[in-house]
Amino acid sequence: MSTRAAIRGFGRLLPALRPERRAMAGSYLVATASALGLAALSVLTAWAVGHAIVDRTPPGPVWWTAVIGLVLLRTVLTWQEMDVSHALAYRVLARLRMALFDAYARSVPARRREHSGRAAAVAMGDIEKLEFFYAHTVAQLGASLTVFLASFTAAAVLLPEAALVMFGGSALVAGTALCWAGAARRIGEREQRDRETLSARTVDALGALREVLGYGLAPRIVAEAAEATGRAAAVSCRRELLSRLSAGVREVIVTAVVIGVIAVSAAAAGVLSDTADARLSPAVLPALIALALAGVSAVTEAATTLTELHPLTASARRVADGVARPPVVSAPERPRRVPDGPLGVRFRGVSFSYDDRRPTLQGWSADVAPGEHVGLAGPSGAGKSTVVALAARLWDPSAGAVELVAADGTAVPVTGIDDEAFRDAVALVEQEARLFHGTLRDNLLRGTGPRPDAELREVLERVGAGGWIGLDEELGEGGVRLSGGQQARLCLARALVRRPRVLLVDEVTASLDPETERVVSEVIAGFDGTVLAASHRHETLAHFERVVHVQAPAPDSEPEKDRARHPARDGS
Repeated sequence: MSTRAAIRGFGRLLPALRPERRAMAGSYLVATASALGLAALSVLTAWAVGHAIVDRTPPGPVWWTAVIGLVLLRTVLTWQEMDVSHALAYRVLARLRMALFDAYARSVPARRREHSGRAAAVAMGDIEKLEFFYAHTVAQLGASLTVFLASFTAAAVLLPEAALVMFGGSALVAGTALCWAGAARRIGEREQRDRETLSARTVDALGALREVLGYGLAPRIVAEAAEATGRAAAVSCRRELLSRLSAGVREVIVTAVVIGVIAVSAAAAGVLSDTADARLSPAVLPALIALALAGVSAVTEAATTLTELHPLTASARRVADGVARPPVVSAPERPRRVPDGPLGVRFRGVSFSYDDRRPTLQGWSADVAPGEHVGLAGPSGAGKSTVVALAARLWDPSAGAVELVAADGTAVPVTGIDDEAFRDAVALVEQEARLFHGTLRDNLLRGTGPRPDAELREVLERVGAGGWIGLDEELGEGGVRLSGGQQARLCLARALVRRPRVLLVDEVTASLDPETERVVSEVIAGFDGTVLAASHRHETLAHFERVVHVQAPAPDSEPEKDRARHPARDGS
């Protein structure tokens, strides 16, 4: 990655941070004022020392007033700088994570066969590294550049030769940040990849803990984690070694600049000769040297910071790529209103495929009338879950249209409906539906407005959960304290609390015991609205008025038509 590409990677995240631009500008102003105050203190102190030694004149009241004022100002600015940068860092962290979450919400990772561990590494590790950069480092770099320009201008007014030495040394110092930039970025990218791989393996191990214990994989996983950690640590050591080498070269350059400024200043002051045409008072020499040192030190700090930032370029690129993920559903330019009353669902020539794989659906059509209960049958991989996902608008079809149909026949494509209005009308319950950490009441009210407790308890009674759990009980992460059947009932209750007009169900009874399956099926059958449910279980399909059979399209097959049959008659 080139330097230009690295800068572009950091710049790609600025739109997400646009609401914080005033705070970032304020952080720069505070940092610059603080840095200029410190430089002024060092120059004033050197000036006083020079006049005390050469002219034997102690500093007067004006000098003391200026110094005391600068000390107090620096104290206030140092505290203010820390306060501003820390507050801004938290907001930057929140902005970047919200932007990344919004991008993932628009672009379902599962469709693109991505690993959640790598996504977690970006959301947690990469963004946490970048928050300090945008909240503090950018301001520090700007402050360093401002201090250099101010010092260079003042030195040029006092002694142009000293300004030239200062400029040449600063250019060499800045060059060290570019000299090893490519190597530093490559090392940083490798370190990030190793840590990302370690994160992915950790997520895999935690997600399959039963299998890890059952197959005795723990020692192997620990060994692999230790090996990955060792590789990342070795790469980190290489990066640190390169950073120290760069720092050593900069120290040599700064020393040479100080010596050069001393030489030209002494020559201009007549210290190195007996000529009487000195252009500079010897009493000013310490102040000029302090001025040059302040300027070149500011460039040194900036170069050191840039060297340490090279590993962040990979983090910036990954976060920017995540934020710029193309959506799998597009927002309508002019949202249309959801029709009033009962709603049906219509599929017209729908085709869909995951990534570059062969189509899961091809030219598939079906109609679910308002208030009708329809089951989807078919072998595994036929596309039943895809049909439900398209009806729920988790994805948009690659061809064709999915529509909501009113009782009078008015049809509105789901792609033209505002997402919030669509979610109010349509609810989805999946086999892998998850409960959130918190109380049962918190879970039931997810995605809906306030509901009285009496209504929540009535829904719990409908799904057969009223006798074994209370609204204020903590469910644990993912409902860990509940059985699979209990979780299925509560997920169904959560959908019913939203009062949807269309209920979409995907294999919710697939792994339930017969009694729970019966209860859940009866609740779905008693739903006063439209139901479209995918299932491979005969017992579940028997509760539906009509069953539509779904088959995966064969290569070069004709569009699949809606085929309805009753499970009790033909055994589907």
